[in-house]
Amino acid sequence: RYQFHSAFERICFDIVLVITMDAEDTVLLIDGKGESDIGSERDREDSDLVEDEGGEVTNTKSAGEDMDVASSLSTKQSHDERVEGGRADSSVISNPVACSSELEERKADELSSLNEVMVVELKENDYEVKSAPSQCPVLRQQSRVGSAYNESVRSRESSIGIAKLDDGGRFDTFSRLTLSWKSINVKAEVSAGCCYNKTTSEKHILRGVSGIVEPGQFLAIMGASGAGKTTLLNTLAFRNEAKLSTTGTIKANGLDISKSQLKLVSSYVQQEDCFIGTLTVKEVMMFHAHLRMDKTYSSEKKEKKVDAILSKLGLTKVENSLCGYPGGLIRGISGGERKRLSVATEMLMDPPLLFIDEPTSGLDSFMAESIVKLIGKLASANRTILCTIHQPTSEVFALFDRVCLVAEGRVAYLGKREHCLEHFHRAGYTCPPTFNPADHYIFTLAIRPGAEEKCRERCAELTEFYEDSSDYQMVMDRIAEVESDPDKKDINLSRKRIQSSVFQQVYNNFKRSFLNTVRNPSYTRMRLAQQLVIGLLAGLVYLNTKDTGPAEHQAYIQNISGALFFLVTSFTFGNIFVQANSIPLELPVVKREYQNGMYSTLPYLISKIICEIPFIIGLPLIQMAVCYFMIGLRDSPEAFFICVAACAGISFAATGIGLFVSAWAGDVRIASAMAAPLIMPFFLFGGLFQNAKSTQKYFIPFKYASWFRYGFNMLMLNQFNDDVEILNTFDIAQGDLWWPNFSALFIIGGVASLIAWSCLLCRVRR
Repeated sequence: RYQFHSAFERICFDIVLVITMDAEDTVLLIDGKGESDIGSERDREDSDLVEDEGGEVTNTKSAGEDMDVASSLSTKQSHDERVEGGRADSSVISNPVACSSELEERKADELSSLNEVMVVELKENDYEVKSAPSQCPVLRQQSRVGSAYNESVRSRESSIGIAKLDDGGRFDTFSRLTLSWKSINVKAEVSAGCCYNKTTSEKHILRGVSGIVEPGQFLAIMGASGAGKTTLLNTLAFRNEAKLSTTGTIKANGLDISKSQLKLVSSYVQQEDCFIGTLTVKEVMMFHAHLRMDKTYSSEKKEKKVDAILSKLGLTKVENSLCGYPGGLIRGISGGERKRLSVATEMLMDPPLLFIDEPTSGLDSFMAESIVKLIGKLASANRTILCTIHQPTSEVFALFDRVCLVAEGRVAYLGKREHCLEHFHRAGYTCPPTFNPADHYIFTLAIRPGAEEKCRERCAELTEFYEDSSDYQMVMDRIAEVESDPDKKDINLSRKRIQSSVFQQVYNNFKRSFLNTVRNPSYTRMRLAQQLVIGLLAGLVYLNTKDTGPAEHQAYIQNISGALFFLVTSFTFGNIFVQANSIPLELPVVKREYQNGMYSTLPYLISKIICEIPFIIGLPLIQMAVCYFMIGLRDSPEAFFICVAACAGISFAATGIGLFVSAWAGDVRIASAMAAPLIMPFFLFGGLFQNAKSTQKYFIPFKYASWFRYGFNMLMLNQFNDDVEILNTFDIAQGDLWWPNFSALFIIGGVASLIAWSCLLCRVRR
């Protein structure tokens, strides 16, 4: 029916026709030289390989993928651009879509309302659609023709791995959960000035936010920086900081739900991927499986489920690779694989509700699209998923079911993604042609420097326009409908928060700590070298110290007492500063795992102390083997092993003190800075620098709590057990035994560990 004025116009028409035909049809592309049947190739590309229970691979379409396309098109204007000598050229076809009557009415309205352009780049013997309407993912996905139609191997492999997560991708039957919230207000106290000029004021972060998300829906919370999107996600997950004041109602299936109850039916994927870098991918998954899955599952069933999840998330090929630390000394898996591993650990419990904070943070556009596709597949299996996202590409934005736009703590839009353009058009902020809608929304709702007042007025206008719209009324009606007919049977709150026993928690944490130590040989070598150097230094400084007569008796006492106190000091500082860095480095992981109900803090600390036992016993033995006989201490096997036991007791007490400093500070720099001032009072009352009888009354508690004193007394009794005069000089009774001092060292270490436990508990609960 159409009259073409040039071969170029005919080619453009054929390109648009091909990319919008149904994938199952055979398309004949007429290019003037012959006919090319590309239907079978498109069918292969658009089909997803799904592996069934028997391991067979079949071709099926991805669940939820939109395959409705236009079957007839018309052009509205001609173009005078030409291709000369095979040189790449571009043609612009305005309004290329006119839907046929065979399409569904909603899709027809959506496609026909597009007022964007499609740019076609022509090359020698090839052509490719360079850009298509951002709200028409079908055009963008179907726009590859001829050799340009073949995707890269990496993209094809990713789509295969993601497509396996279809409706049958669930491993357990879980409840369907509808999350609704109404009139959420979040305030924070802001302090300014100090002392007498200090003033406090309230800052509204969220104002009257209401919404709902149902099973099978994938809701993206978007907004400019500082709009309140992360605060909204954390509020709905009951993970806001204690300093924030929160009001409003949050309900699951129309019923009030508490923080502890929500944790039983939901999982939270943090923006930062927190893993112990020395563990492999499968070891991380098995650690989570042993501590999170029900006790009725055998180890074989847990491993089978872990393997299934790794396979479905495309992580099987890296299951034996170390997780590594981003930017650290240990290299591991890529950023996209770390993000998928974060999702995999949360999928062990098959939660009906999933919160995800910035899933595309730090990823390139291809990997970001792969991750969002993966999450969309999870949502298609009747999961309720909410995520925050910052400036997604047009391809990523097209993957969301619903969008929640936040501006200045208020909702500017909540509803279907495809209706958002029309909503902003009615509000007077039409998205420009060929412009990413997500960018348009964020730019429109952003507070720009230098125009703050005008931007705030625009945000207020858009939020008020939304509250007066039919979209807002539909949301509120749906909330009222769910609350009027609550469905309690779909929420399973019978599961305990912590599934594993105390023994399992201690064992698995010990195993992880042991692997972390073994796979970090530089740490072990450093500690071993430290003790060898200190032992050699002490042996050379106090080499062959002997009591040669009355003239040298005082010097002998001074040298031996100094050598023994040096040993106490070396084991104290060595263990305290090592432990002061241990908890802060693992704190993000511990906090996440504690909040997920994997273990409590006491088994975690016990496992760390058990893992330190080889160092507590082995390092004193090595150091004493170097310096004991060089110094010329009491030549007796019994005296040697009592000296080793004393150093081991000092190491245990110092380990407990170090854990306390570590848990109290929560930061490596703060812990290192506060360790030395904390040690010094106990150091002064250790028995060498001041006689115990001279201690002032108000410092007596420091004297009896000083592990320096008990360690020094034990070593002095072991060396001078027959010399009453020397022992009296240091206020040590001759009848004293070494084991009460040894017991006191372990009591101090145990008490310090308990205080460390209470500090760590307060820290992870924030």
